[in-house]
Amino acid sequence: MSLLNFQLPAPTPTLFASFLTLDQAILDALPIGVYACDVEGRIVRVNHRAVQLWGRAPKLGDVAQKFCGSFRVETLDGDFVPPEETPMAQAVRTGQSFEGVEAVVLNPDGRRWVARVNVAPLRDEDGEIVGGINCFLDVTHEHDMRLALERQQRTFDLAMIASRMGTWRYTLADNICIYDANAQALYGLTEARFLHDKDGVEAKFHPDDMELMWARVAKALDPAGDGRYDVEYRVKQCDGSWRWLSAWGLVEFEGEGAARKPVAIAGASRDLNELKQAEELQRLLTNELNHRVKNTLATVQSIVNQTLRSAGDVEAARSIVNARLLALSGAHDLLTARAWSGADLTDLVARAVAPFPSGQIVRDGPSLVVLPAQALALSLALHELATNAAKYGALSRPEGRVDISWDARDGQVDLSWRESGGPPVGPPSRRGFGSRLIALASRDLAGRFRLEFEPAGVRCLISAALATSGEGSGPPQWEAGDPV
Repeated sequence: MSLLNFQLPAPTPTLFASFLTLDQAILDALPIGVYACDVEGRIVRVNHRAVQLWGRAPKLGDVAQKFCGSFRVETLDGDFVPPEETPMAQAVRTGQSFEGVEAVVLNPDGRRWVARVNVAPLRDEDGEIVGGINCFLDVTHEHDMRLALERQQRTFDLAMIASRMGTWRYTLADNICIYDANAQALYGLTEARFLHDKDGVEAKFHPDDMELMWARVAKALDPAGDGRYDVEYRVKQCDGSWRWLSAWGLVEFEGEGAARKPVAIAGASRDLNELKQAEELQRLLTNELNHRVKNTLATVQSIVNQTLRSAGDVEAARSIVNARLLALSGAHDLLTARAWSGADLTDLVARAVAPFPSGQIVRDGPSLVVLPAQALALSLALHELATNAAKYGALSRPEGRVDISWDARDGQVDLSWRESGGPPVGPPSRRGFGSRLIALASRDLAGRFRLEFEPAGVRCLISAALATSGEGSGPPQWEAGDPV
C-alpha cells in the first residue's frame, strides 16, 4: 500500500494503551511521522520521523504544546491554524476522523512544507475518547507537482480558448467521439459524447464536405500509413448556421505488422470562420480591383485616343492628356482615402478646380459623399467645364466668375455650375471632345445632366446618386437645351 494513501486502523479500546507501550525502536523505524495526544491535547508519544519533519522535538506532556508538535500550521491558502483548531484537536473534541487533510507546516528554521495527515480519536474500553493519533508525511513534492500540473492545464486551456481550438478523441470500438468544452462550443454540441453514426454525422457535417472528410479518415486509418488526419469542413451550429473548422489528429494503432490496426483518433480542431470570411473578402476585393482597373484603363484609353484625334499637335495633346489624367488621379486619391466607399463632394470639387484661379471660383454646398463611379465622373466633368471656362468662358477674363453649388435631395445631389462675367456665349458650332467627355462621364452619374449655353455664361446642372442610394449605371436623362 502506498504511503501516500495509507489509512489508520480502526480504533479499538486497547489501541491507545498498546501505542503507549509500543517499543520506541519500532515507532522510529516508521517512514511516516506518528504522534499521540491525550484527551487534554498533551503530546504523550512521538516517533523520530515526526521530530525530523517538525524540525524540533516537543516536550512530552507539556501543556504549552497541545495537539501538534509543529512550530506553526497554516492552510494551503496561507491562513494561520491555531493548535486548538487542528484536525487532532477536532478529533479529540468531537470523535471525528480525518483522512488525507493537507496543510502547510512552518519549521523553526523557516522551512515550509506540505503535510498530509490522517487523524483518528482513541477510546478506552468504555468508548470514551481518551486521546488521538496522527500519522502524517511530507507531500511537498507531490503538492508542487500537482500545482504545476494545474497551472499547465490552465495555460493549455487558455491557449486553446485564445486560439479558438478544442480537443477530441474518437474511438472506433464504440463509434463515440469525446469533445472537450472548447470543442463542444466549436461543433455546436450540448454534451461531450457524440455518436458518429450515419444519422449523427449527416446531421452535423455539411454534405458538400462529407466525401473529402471520409477520404481523409480512410487514409489516416490505413495501417500502412502514418496515421495523420487533416481536413477542413463545415459543421452545423445550434442556430442552424455553418462554421468552418480545421481538424487534425493522429491515429492510435495497436499490434505490429499484419496485426496492426487502428483503435482511435485523437486530435484538435480550430475555428476557421474568420479566415474563410477573410479569404472570401479578399476574392471579392480582387475582383473589384480588377473591375476598377479595367474601367480606369478604358477611361484612360478613351481620353488618350480622343485627345490625339482632336489636338493640333503632339505637345498640345500631351498637355491636355496630362491634365485630364491628373483630374482622374485626384478622384482616385480621394476614393482611396475612404477605401473606395465614396468621396466627399466638397473635397472632390476643390480638387477638380484647384489648377484654376481660386479667386474667381465660389464653392458652396454641404459635406456629402458620392459613390465611386459618380466621383470619377464628376471629377472629369468638372475638369472639362473648368478647362472650357478658362479657354472660352468666365475664367478667360479677370472679372469672370464661376459659382459651383450643390445640395442633397431625395437621396441624390444636385450640382449647379454657373458662369458669369465672361465673353458672350452661344452654342458651339461643333461638339468637341470636352463636351463629349462630359456627356460620357454623366452616364455613371445615375441621374440627370443638362448643359446650357446662355448668353451670360455656360450653365450646367448635374444630378448624381449619393453613397446611400446605391450605384447606378444607366445612361443620363437628356433634357431640352442639351447640345446635340
